[in-house]
Amino acid sequence: MISQASVKFIRIAPRKVRYVIDLIRKKSVREAQAILSGSPRRAGGIISKLLNQAIDAAEKNSRRNAGELYVSKVMADGGPSMRRFRAASMGRASLIHKRTSHIVLELDLLKKAVAAPPAITATKKEPKKTAAAGSKNKKLVGAK
Repeated sequence: MISQASVKFIRIAPRKVRYVIDLIRKKSVREAQAILSGSPRRAGGIISKLLNQAIDAAEKNSRRNAGELYVSKVMADGGPSMRRFRAASMGRASLIHKRTSHIVLELDLLKKAVAAPPAITATKKEPKKTAAAGSKNKKLVGAK
């Protein structure tokens, strides 16, 4: 982990945040910023600010360029729910939960892919089929 940023008590349901964070998990930082800038959801703006905060912390503390980083871990957990009441039929009151979220985002270094030697695979050698052999030696299924 190179950098971590978190935000707590955000007034948006964690289920709605998870739709957006699933899009950027395991992506490079530049790719994640592009995805978040085009996201129509409200959580996209919140996570975009959080990502920029983590990038700034990585550049300041670890002296890492944003091009070397990727989103290694991001999660949205539920915070405390505010409980409100709404009038219901027959003089009753129904409970409404206004949910909050705690979001944690971690950045790590991109691992450079090391070129592996090509794998040796065994191939089956099929017998050569000739027209004469194929037409004369047909066996019937179930024949003895």
